[in-house]
Amino acid sequence: MSGNPFGAYIRLQRKAAGLTREQLADRINLSVSLIEKIELGTRTTTLPTLKTLFDGLNVPPLHRRYILNLSLPGGLGHNSDAVPEPTLADLADLASLPHPAGFFLVPTFTMVAVNDAYRTAFPGIVNGTNLIEWLLLNPCARDTVLDWHREAHRLVHGLRVLTPDPATNPHITEIINRCQAIPEWDHLWNTDLPAPALFRDHITIRDPSNHQVRHLNARLYSPEFPDRPWWLHRLIPIQDGVTET
Repeated sequence: MSGNPFGAYIRLQRKAAGLTREQLADRINLSVSLIEKIELGTRTTTLPTLKTLFDGLNVPPLHRRYILNLSLPGGLGHNSDAVPEPTLADLADLASLPHPAGFFLVPTFTMVAVNDAYRTAFPGIVNGTNLIEWLLLNPCARDTVLDWHREAHRLVHGLRVLTPDPATNPHITEIINRCQAIPEWDHLWNTDLPAPALFRDHITIRDPSNHQVRHLNARLYSPEFPDRPWWLHRLIPIQDGVTET
């Protein structure tokens, strides 16, 4: 992201909401001048002002944490630039979960580590796999994820809104260059998603071993103790959520 990650994100979210600076200012009772300076990076902001902007634009918690960590490096206890290496205890924690689970990084959705249930549910995903690339480029992904277009749109949209200036991040540029070869790319990248669709709390997959359709609740957890730079992604079967195809 650029040297003004918070301002760039606010500008992108404001435009996605279809708001002018004047309309946003009226909604959250801040001056147009202040919003303009924040977006341009010529004015630092206080935490109350950040919260006011986040609330006014309905910014979800995951996005808030990521943007704040970029704006205040180390302020949330970890450095987003560090390459995470799970400890043996971290991996044991992951292995103890009976359902698909993995650690992933924002905004690239790189799977730092996944458990055996995750590997079984999503063939081809291993530690270090980029989830966006797997979903868009792996041939089995469209058969495994039944609502493929919606899930692909969610991930690509998340990558875009959290990296308003992807050219500044070589790793993200590489992901985009590889994925934009698919015919759906322009729509996935350029079309906004409303918050309810972006943070949909369930996913439907086809079990590769028996071809059953499984309905799973998606859950995200942020490790606090010990502090870790990744998110824990769990997929928990919905009760009576298995049907034959």
